[in-house]
Amino acid sequence: MEKKYIICDYARANWGKTETLLEVISLLKGKPQSTLIYEKPNTGKDKWCHFEMKGKPVVISTPGDPYSAQPAWLEDATNTGAEIIVTASRTSGSTVNAVYDIATRYGYEVIWFQNFHFDNFGPDKSHPSTDIRKYEAICIVGILDLLLERHSLNQ
Repeated sequence: MEKKYIICDYARANWGKTETLLEVISLLKGKPQSTLIYEKPNTGKDKWCHFEMKGKPVVISTPGDPYSAQPAWLEDATNTGAEIIVTASRTSGSTVNAVYDIATRYGYEVIWFQNFHFDNFGPDKSHPSTDIRKYEAICIVGILDLLLERHSLNQ
């Protein structure tokens, strides 16, 4: 792959970053063109999954809070040879610094995005935010496909 990418959902606390990335993992597990290689034992709500898509290593790492496993799990992603890492961070501070650190040390280009947020709504399963998380995840999977397809065309 010509370039390596980190796709990072950056937002304030409780804006649905983890839910969106968990939905990405769910979609990839059901996608015929992706194979789950390894999933770290779950620590609470966060997950780390190493997939192969179109012959390329892709890692989804959900931690994005300060004092979380985020820096270590990003480092673990680079150890797989991941060409694309999908992760989360806050909008500033140590989690953003961890993303930039990995990007700089290992030559990744960072693609930042911020998910949609509804004010004053809890995690109600019937609320529109649940469906929107699914569509955000579909978009991320589409971006993964696009980046991997561009790579295969450039070989």
